[in-house]
Amino acid sequence: MTHPHPHSLPLLWWLRRSARVAGVCVVCLGVICLCSGCQNWQKSHEAAVVQFGRGDLELSRTALKESQGKLRSEKKMLELDAGVLDLASGNVIQAEARFRTLRRELEHLEQKDMSEQASSMMTDARAVAYSGRDFERRMILNMALLTSLLGDGQDAFAYSLQATEAAANRRTILTNAALKAAASNSVAETTPAFHAMNVITPASYDAQRPAVSLVASPLDQPLALSAYLSTAVQSEQPTRSDETEKSLHEIEFWNPAFRRHDQASPSGEFGTRCQPGNGTLHVITLVGKAPRWVSESAEPTTVSLLIADRIISATAKHTLPPTIACVQIARPEPCGHTIPTGSVQCLVGPYGATAAASAPLTFSTVVDLNEVARASYHEHRDQEIAHAITRRVVKKGAVYVLKEAQNIHRNSFVDLGINVAGIAWEAMEKADTRSWRLLPARIDIARTELPAGRWSTTLQLSQYDSSSGPQTIPVQIENGRNTYIVCLIPEQDFAGHILVGGADSATIPVRP
Repeated sequence: MTHPHPHSLPLLWWLRRSARVAGVCVVCLGVICLCSGCQNWQKSHEAAVVQFGRGDLELSRTALKESQGKLRSEKKMLELDAGVLDLASGNVIQAEARFRTLRRELEHLEQKDMSEQASSMMTDARAVAYSGRDFERRMILNMALLTSLLGDGQDAFAYSLQATEAAANRRTILTNAALKAAASNSVAETTPAFHAMNVITPASYDAQRPAVSLVASPLDQPLALSAYLSTAVQSEQPTRSDETEKSLHEIEFWNPAFRRHDQASPSGEFGTRCQPGNGTLHVITLVGKAPRWVSESAEPTTVSLLIADRIISATAKHTLPPTIACVQIARPEPCGHTIPTGSVQCLVGPYGATAAASAPLTFSTVVDLNEVARASYHEHRDQEIAHAITRRVVKKGAVYVLKEAQNIHRNSFVDLGINVAGIAWEAMEKADTRSWRLLPARIDIARTELPAGRWSTTLQLSQYDSSSGPQTIPVQIENGRNTYIVCLIPEQDFAGHILVGGADSATIPVRP
């Protein structure tokens, strides 16, 4: 048996130790590369958003298809943007089919998957399949209902019932939260002396319990649009007058400012609620682009984690990777140039008449997605931070277990290598900034009651140098029916087609 030369022992020891370090680092870096994945699809997705803002739908669609073809692209999320492009291109049937299918699929993905949750703990929040934020899922139903009204309308009534059910479920959640808060306050205000002097029965407790006042959050504004569209659908059936009235009250609850503005303007009624012989014209503008979500550093949380891991490193058997990379969560910020409310001027006059049109219709915002996104951010921020902290703790725990299993000596070269790999592992975490980018930033609605017949509607941007100029749309108003005009203004100009649906149907390309 041949023994190594005595002078070669230090060299062999160093080679073995280096190979050990290299093996650990290769494994860790391999996990990091697997976790990060290929993000090239995001670049082409951003290009699609930019081209949509410029009104070039074909270039936007090309960039979106390129993004969908990338490895590990978020295909469900990109399909939502494709539905908006279908709508802007005038293909409302395909747009409705996309929204209907995606709504069902995202509801399924909303359910928790244990393997995805485990993968998320070892990587970041993006490992969980995209199912949309709460307000995005509500907007999918709204877009499905709107595209149905612009198309054949066969599923509009079913969508309106689903929207009513979603609003009822949200009311139940708000009611339970308010009752819980009221009960908590009632218990806090009840002193021990009060308990000694009074025997509280369930009946007396109910009598003493303060009245619960429900207040909707800006997060719930999409439900106001659901209620508005449901009101229009229900109003075309005289036998559903009670349901129509209830939907009107729902608009007021979910967005009181819109309803007050709507009642103060001479907007007229819905469908069969109009005067005999009249119908309703609804002009709906999809303005701007939804806020994009960017990474935000949770600095206090990061400092707290650093203090905790330094304490553990000083007292425990093994050291932990220091918390250098900040804990990341997502926050919304406005995207592009969104024209303010009131920038769109709409004039309605008799078709073919030379007389001056009536006074401009008054638009009011039913959904402001910038406000909605901010409300969603504030409501879920603590929960997102908690998830991020849990993820960091799991990763630090995994590093500690690896050192314990491999019997790594404290402050050794291998220990340093593992800590460096652990720092890189944590630094690869990204906030979940996935979002429905081509959703409008704001939806404004104007409404007027008109006698049945042919009318001419002119849309123009009053405060901007619009390259497309005024857009004239002929519409047919029918007795007791609703007619809809929908246009998209992603930045400072009309884009794609102006769509007419309901009692009338047309697709009119934007003219220069």
